[in-house]
Amino acid sequence: MLTRHELVKGLRKLHPIRARDPVPEELRGWNYHAPPVRPRAYLGLSIWEAAYRYCDSKRDLYMRRVVKAKGDYDRPQLSYGNSIHRVVARASRDARDIVMGSENPVEALPTLLSEAKAVADEICGPSSGYSEFCRKLYSYLILMWSAEIVKARISYGGDALGWIPWISEIRVDGTAVGLSDRLSIDAVMDLSLILEIKTGYRQYFHRVGLAGYALAVESSLEIPIDYGALIYINGFHSGEPEIRVDTVYISPELRKEFIDQRDEAIEIIMSGSDPGLASECPNTCPFLEACGVRK
Repeated sequence: MLTRHELVKGLRKLHPIRARDPVPEELRGWNYHAPPVRPRAYLGLSIWEAAYRYCDSKRDLYMRRVVKAKGDYDRPQLSYGNSIHRVVARASRDARDIVMGSENPVEALPTLLSEAKAVADEICGPSSGYSEFCRKLYSYLILMWSAEIVKARISYGGDALGWIPWISEIRVDGTAVGLSDRLSIDAVMDLSLILEIKTGYRQYFHRVGLAGYALAVESSLEIPIDYGALIYINGFHSGEPEIRVDTVYISPELRKEFIDQRDEAIEIIMSGSDPGLASECPNTCPFLEACGVRK
């Protein structure tokens, strides 16, 4: 789940791995002035463009950056994923308000839960088809985090300032490592753990993307980022939110893979060479029509 206890428990399993395979200085983001972290060109890539392979040939990148095709970003799957991100960010913000305010969480909880439907309708739209799912997700997160706040206050004599869910929707300047100057990270916990929210299937390249975020933060803030967490939120078809968390050590290998993927993306854009259609085109791709694929 998304409690601090569960995240910390997952991270403890990664400490021995980091001890056996530490990150060398040349693979830290603050080494942006030298290979291999230094990019061949500074094109302001997003993490999606650099690391994600929903399109395994990276033709989506070619269509966007070289052909300048206009993608269809109004697809229901993309709208749904965006709404899930916004619901989690809103629940995190509302939970932080309880921590930072003087109101007792037991007293604040009924009000927040009574507003859950209005929050979901505002974010998703009452006719979207997934507003009720978002209402449940918001309510479950508020219940879960309120319980942790109560536990923290009981344990620490009323002081729960050490427990804040997340700092959500962080903007980071990734220019130094060839990325966008406004990278958006879903959340950062304790200024040392990057969290990314996903819907759908687990994908290995999500882990590679975490390495890109880590390099960007290290290059911009010069603080080491060794861990990340991928938060998969699903269950829409069953009507009940299902949350799974994969904690990840952002290892030297993941960093090398991200750098290789970034450099491949730069080569596609600078050469202008068409990499060809993917072996299988996902129906969530915004460039299906532009690529001539019918789904």
